[in-house]
Amino acid sequence: MASEEDCPVWISDDDPFVVVTDPLDGSRNIDSFIPTGTIFGIDNHLVELDHLPKGEKTMLNSFQSGLKLVAVVHVLYSSASILYTSFGLGTHTFTLDHSTGDFILMHPNIKIPPRGQIYSVNDA
Repeated sequence: MASEEDCPVWISDDDPFVVVTDPLDGSRNIDSFIPTGTIFGIDNHLVELDHLPKGEKTMLNSFQSGLKLVAVVHVLYSSASILYTSFGLGTHTFTLDHSTGDFILMHPNIKIPPRGQIYSVNDA
């Protein structure tokens, strides 16, 4: 498991996946009531690296190409908790139903319109 906040941590050789995560907009915005979020990238555990020392295999597993991702998740925490997922075949949006604790599929297979008036991208 890896985050920009801490050094990657190797949890187990038996786990099939590696998770990298990052807070969006960070904890500094919570006091300002600005929506915050979290992104997760899920990669396959590279078993061919298991012979390496723990620190080295942790780093190499954590820094895989984005083209190899198994899944990505983005969660937005605001007046509604919204979960965006992609497993490589489309992006789907779920909204948390606070009464049941379930995420309900709200928008299957989201697409960027082929044409629009405004596009906004964080290219950082």
